[in-house]
Amino acid sequence: MYPIYDIQGINQIEESKEGKHVIILIIVKPSDKNANEILDKINYFHHRSDQYCSIYLIGYSIGSTDKYNDTIRINGVDGQEWFYSDSCFIDVCDSLNKRLKYWNYSGEPELIVLQNSDSNLGDRLDFTGYNYIDINYALEKGYMDSFARFMERLLKACKSEVFGEEAIKKANWKRIKYRNVIEYAIELTPKLPKPVKKIMNDRLFYKTYKTKNPNKKNSFYY
Repeated sequence: MYPIYDIQGINQIEESKEGKHVIILIIVKPSDKNANEILDKINYFHHRSDQYCSIYLIGYSIGSTDKYNDTIRINGVDGQEWFYSDSCFIDVCDSLNKRLKYWNYSGEPELIVLQNSDSNLGDRLDFTGYNYIDINYALEKGYMDSFARFMERLLKACKSEVFGEEAIKKANWKRIKYRNVIEYAIELTPKLPKPVKKIMNDRLFYKTYKTKNPNKKNSFYY
């Protein structure tokens, strides 16, 4: 779990990492409904993700900065004091809009799932085929029993997917299947209101880089 003030911050951290792995962007403001369920567990998520997954909390930083004057303090990782800024959060969302085709911030907590890149051009993020989900909508519909339980299963799925790729062929990485990772995290939720395949067709919950047509049946567009 890492706090970031900008996309370049992710690139700098990813440059020090080896091998392909899942990257999860957590998009949540302290003022959001159910935000505490997410923010209270960032220390645990940091240590639980280990070496097979990177989690980034956008709009946050370890230190305060003169660039943003609206920072508030939260408890970070390993007893550190982190800072959050609405202005920074908006700046990062604007940067993501330029990189993520068809994505626009919903105004509610979201997860964006992608992977790192081995590019030599200084860009360590591979946004090809990214997936994203609406957290509060999933909780309201019963697709998640709780955010903490969902994340536990999601992190296990990230580990399995990455290790599976390593076992197949370390030299030639295949693209991580984000949908499979998310499906695994959902399918273990007790008392699901409908089959997982149908849940993944709910465009108010699950969206991909292909979700673009506002007039097409069963599609969703901001």
